[in-house]
Amino acid sequence: MKFKPSLDWLLIFVPLAILLRFWPGSISPTALFVSSALGIIPVAGWIGRATEALAFRVGEGLGGLLNATFGNAAELIIAGIALSKGLTNVVKASITGSIIGNVLLVYFRHLALAGRDRSHHSDGLSSRRSLQPWRLELPD
Repeated sequence: MKFKPSLDWLLIFVPLAILLRFWPGSISPTALFVSSALGIIPVAGWIGRATEALAFRVGEGLGGLLNATFGNAAELIIAGIALSKGLTNVVKASITGSIIGNVLLVYFRHLALAGRDRSHHSDGLSSRRSLQPWRLELPD
């Protein structure tokens, strides 16, 4: 039997976060934030596994769309709550962080995989050439 570590034990923080949120005279906003953040980790894993299983059944195109949509569920939730409270700067920061995080994740994964298999590279410029698609121009 192969042991597979799981973060499902962090689900105990979900009811704790609800209790901290609605208990009269609750402890502190920091405790609420930490328990909410820890409780969302296994939920995000469940969403990821569910969309992968669904993507396997519906095909590559629709599966990719589902993974992209539900992969950014946290940003959508944060944006919805922040917009309802008029916090547009929080929404901008969340979306910017998500874009930068996704770009860096994909880029460094590309570099790591390209560095592993050099049999198809004729020169050492592959890393420099791979920088070109990731040039971002930001407005003033």
